[in-house]
Amino acid sequence: MLDALGNMGDLIGGIAVLITLAYLAFQIRQHTASLRTKSRQDLSTGYRAHNERLLKPDVSEAYSLGLRDFPEMPPDQKRTFTHTINDHALFLQTAFALYESGELGIENYSPYLTWLACHLVTPGGSRWWHETRQFYNEALVENLDRRISEGGFPDVLELGFFALERK
Repeated sequence: MLDALGNMGDLIGGIAVLITLAYLAFQIRQHTASLRTKSRQDLSTGYRAHNERLLKPDVSEAYSLGLRDFPEMPPDQKRTFTHTINDHALFLQTAFALYESGELGIENYSPYLTWLACHLVTPGGSRWWHETRQFYNEALVENLDRRISEGGFPDVLELGFFALERK
């Protein structure tokens, strides 16, 4: 009788452990999904802040000029262009880290990669990238270079928001 009760206790204990493990696995999946959502939200917020900066007329003009003429441009505009495109590249570096860790899917990472690559194939963007590429994560540089070599980009200089106002 005591053996039967002991076996029953072991069985109940085993079932309780399995239920606890299943619950913990569920909680971990929920937490991981929540972290991925938060990462995408933070990334999107950061990108919107970068784009908002481009709405400032002096920044927009310097950036548009830089995509065409970097480094042959006035020093103040050159500095603004450099900081702005560097901010864009650092943003992509963050997106790339999230992509590599599995927190950001390719469907969310790929448009960011392509958008920066569109800027880096412009005359000024290309010269800037050649000068600064050594300062970025090596795997990101390889990823960007591979995307650039694939081509098939729209000409961002033809897009309205990168048009220069001729004075």
